[in-house]
Amino acid sequence: MYVKLLGTGSPKPNKDRSGPAQVVTVDETPVLVDCGEGTTRQLLESNINPVDIKHILFTHLHSDHVFGYGHFLLGGWSLGRKELTIAGPAGLKAFHEKILDMFKEDIDYRVSTLGISEKGLLDVNIIELPDSGGEVTLPDVNVDITSAPVVHNVKTFGFRFQKGEESIVISGDTAPVDSIVQLAKDADILIQDAAIASSVANNKNSDPNILKIWDILKKEHCTPQQAGEIAQEAGVKRLVLTHLLPNTDEEEAYQEASKHFDGEVIVGEDLKTIAIERVR
Repeated sequence: MYVKLLGTGSPKPNKDRSGPAQVVTVDETPVLVDCGEGTTRQLLESNINPVDIKHILFTHLHSDHVFGYGHFLLGGWSLGRKELTIAGPAGLKAFHEKILDMFKEDIDYRVSTLGISEKGLLDVNIIELPDSGGEVTLPDVNVDITSAPVVHNVKTFGFRFQKGEESIVISGDTAPVDSIVQLAKDADILIQDAAIASSVANNKNSDPNILKIWDILKKEHCTPQQAGEIAQEAGVKRLVLTHLLPNTDEEEAYQEASKHFDGEVIVGEDLKTIAIERVR
């Protein structure tokens, strides 16, 4: 298994970071986790055909994690995708149907006039996960996937991909919580929300509105230090910091996490590939 970081940004527009999204590839089968703004373009930049993405997991339904779904859904279908399964929290079905409803006239034209098959668009397999989390079964994906609820301001899941001895964990947006520590136990790679870096709060160019809600954000996201503490407690091998706000000082974030984690720390970058290293 390996993971490609498509987008490592946040709700705040950032020319250097696309919206949150990553692809976990298992035996050449790609599974998309979240679908932020720019995801389809980032897939193309990564030489991944959107047609080949037949499975999406959503950690939660906040705008920055789903802005790219409409483009992916209709764009991938128009390129020839014939099947799609999506899984995520309750409300996913209603969200998907709203996309279809918004573009009903466009879809009807493409089906009736251009002759595009409805398959892969109007027959999407939708799985709404129980609030308590648990196993996630995706058709034709040879990997064990487990979801666990984490702490955010809407229902949010972290996901663990386990194949043999190899494991990749994606935290979703979360404050420090034991469920993510347990989900990430001994994982090879933990991709962890580290949004509230001190460098953002201390930068005079940061959005003043962010600073006004900083105390609220502390209840919903992690600092780089907390990301390091989670990784250390879980005993993971490599920690990847993601969901980074504009004006994050990457070196400072790296240092803050490294002080509390003995393993390798990677500050996430768009289009970066991270493979599991078995020799340590």
